[in-house]
Amino acid sequence: MFTGNYRSKEILEEREEGGYPAEYLLSRIKGKRISLITDWEPLIGDTALLESLGLPRYKELVSETSAASLWKCLLAGYRWVYFQMEKPLRDIFRPFFLYSELRTLFFCLRLRAAGEGVRIEQMLANSLFSKELRKTLMQSADVREMLEEIEGFFMPLSFRFRGLKDIYATEGFRGVEQHLTNRYLEFVMDSDLHPVIREFFTRLVDARNVIALYKHLRWELKDDPYFINGGSIKASRLRSILHREEIFEVVSLIRSLTGIDVQIPDPTGVENTLYKGMTRFLRKKGREVWGPGLILDYLWRCSVEAMNLSIILHGKDMERDTLKAELVL
Repeated sequence: MFTGNYRSKEILEEREEGGYPAEYLLSRIKGKRISLITDWEPLIGDTALLESLGLPRYKELVSETSAASLWKCLLAGYRWVYFQMEKPLRDIFRPFFLYSELRTLFFCLRLRAAGEGVRIEQMLANSLFSKELRKTLMQSADVREMLEEIEGFFMPLSFRFRGLKDIYATEGFRGVEQHLTNRYLEFVMDSDLHPVIREFFTRLVDARNVIALYKHLRWELKDDPYFINGGSIKASRLRSILHREEIFEVVSLIRSLTGIDVQIPDPTGVENTLYKGMTRFLRKKGREVWGPGLILDYLWRCSVEAMNLSIILHGKDMERDTLKAELVL
């Protein structure tokens, strides 16, 4: 069970009662998996994409094809799963859902900076954040105040989360997003997790570290990347590859993590291959008759579906083969 302290200030919404037995939820998810998009060929370059989907969960995209709108659609699906769970199962999955909601925070910060406070309430409509946190995000006067409030909610988990305002002042939004994500992943990896959830986050940390390593080698960046602690690949090994400038060793790392042979691809290809490796791992876990693996596989498939839709929506003017290469298939 995840042992993070959420009681000082609740971050995620809680319901002590409610939910359904795991067997019932698993049967519902098996049914929902059938409606996930598996054949992407007809949608690549389809100018009538939204109408051709015919999926109720994406009806909002018909009027607004933005990244925020797509994210809200994904959150609605996550929210359904979260509240179908009985509390013991929610406890197992809480690290995953809170990790997902970090992106909601990032959307809210950028909306506040753009003076679009009204849209923050719309963004939070499907969020799993507690009522207290949602209210705080909507009422924050500016980005700095919002960051101070966010820090107040996360600090009871770990002192790792302090200093968000200072990071924003020196590194902007990108710095805040990287800091909060990296520190959250390290916090999770120091927690007591269900084995399947732990392996998921271990692979996620490995993927983010390998991507950071590859980008620094490929673009010959001066500042060393931050390697997240807790992955299966030690930070010392990653730093050794970085300092030796051995970009071909990255290919070996990717192969060991995913089982997929790759050449030296572009950064998009590296990310794509690592995501495919995660998909392979979770599909294997999803074949289990019972357990968190099937649920986690479904949640990951939903996120990949949203990711691919985003690529298609924003790459409609790209060459068909180029667009297809960016999809996680």
